[in-house]
Amino acid sequence: MAVAIKKEKTKFAPVKEVLSEKDHANYTKFQDTSKLEWFCRTSNHKKFKSHSLLKAVRNPTETRIETQTLYFTDLTNGKCGLIQLLYSSVMGGIYKGFQLNFKIFKASSEENSEEDIDIWESFKIDNIKDFDTLKVESDNVTFHFVPLENSSSSGFAQLLIKIDIPKGSTSCLLKDLKVDITVNLQEGFIINPDGSNYYLDKSISLEELAKRDSSSTSRKMIRHVFVPRGFCNGTISYKKNDKPVKLDLKDTPMLYLDAVQGLIPNKAASKWNFLCFNGEKRSMMCIEFTRTKEYGSTTVTIWAVSDKDKILEVGSSVNDHAVKFPSTKEDKQNGWKYPTSISFPRGFEESNLRLVNRYDIMSELPAFIRSIAENLANMKPFIYQFCQKSKFDDDEGVSIIESTFIN
Repeated sequence: MAVAIKKEKTKFAPVKEVLSEKDHANYTKFQDTSKLEWFCRTSNHKKFKSHSLLKAVRNPTETRIETQTLYFTDLTNGKCGLIQLLYSSVMGGIYKGFQLNFKIFKASSEENSEEDIDIWESFKIDNIKDFDTLKVESDNVTFHFVPLENSSSSGFAQLLIKIDIPKGSTSCLLKDLKVDITVNLQEGFIINPDGSNYYLDKSISLEELAKRDSSSTSRKMIRHVFVPRGFCNGTISYKKNDKPVKLDLKDTPMLYLDAVQGLIPNKAASKWNFLCFNGEKRSMMCIEFTRTKEYGSTTVTIWAVSDKDKILEVGSSVNDHAVKFPSTKEDKQNGWKYPTSISFPRGFEESNLRLVNRYDIMSELPAFIRSIAENLANMKPFIYQFCQKSKFDDDEGVSIIESTFIN
């Protein structure tokens, strides 16, 4: 008598794996601004079709969060930072809005130096005058992608960032924030089929999963678009404790990351790891997330190595758990064991992590979202951010590393 074989099923459709040069068809390099468009803006004008792969997916998802983040690393003075524009639409638009996140820190400490004071500020962005696919403009903030006519050593596009927030936030630490920088973006990439990992409401067979293509679309997803190397020019100024501070960026290396979450953060992932290394000759980036138990605790890792104007290597893996913590320290307040040393793919290791920020995510959420999240079990999200001088591929530079724990 024939015995029925139970087919293995999954509720998660990850990006494709890139484990060697023969997998080059599993990722796409790009040099056009269409990949940089605000996904939350463009998706509002598209109908999400239900294909055979995803018949079981409920439509639509009620929550969407998108961030456009610029990480910059000034190798001349060791100052690093991020400028992030965050758009969120929660519960079908009950809450909807933009937030600007700004951070400055150093790669090394100098005893009793005021320069070592960490800056992390968040501002709610009101009075949006223009929200288009490549541009967000308000009274105080502009993020604008401008394509260059001919791709060259100057890159394929520029990101123009202008910020003028004279009153600062409720914090007494930072006031009169002004940013005027031009970012030349080099080659970018996404992991195929479309940079997205999809979350399914009902399990499908692995055979059906293997047949998916870029037309298989769900609104429950995590999507990443990367420009792992580029250069910033311009100025950043603010008053710290009423003392003026000015940063002059001259061909400062950077990483640009566009990230979309089509479901609330505690459903999207239980933890994240991130690396941005910039040296004189090389850049190395990595992002890794582990899904919640509901979706099988799958781990997805994506990394890339670049030189001055092109991507040299792209990799991605599923369930390889490529980021490892050789040593950890327990946070007595919340119980998380954050890394004191860490290893990433491609041989990048940092044995002496220098903690520059321990960030309670819940404390910065808008009150409406926080009231929902506080009612969810095991929600105690923290970011541990590190910055130090590092070496990679015989190149000296600075690394920004983040480990995030959610539930």
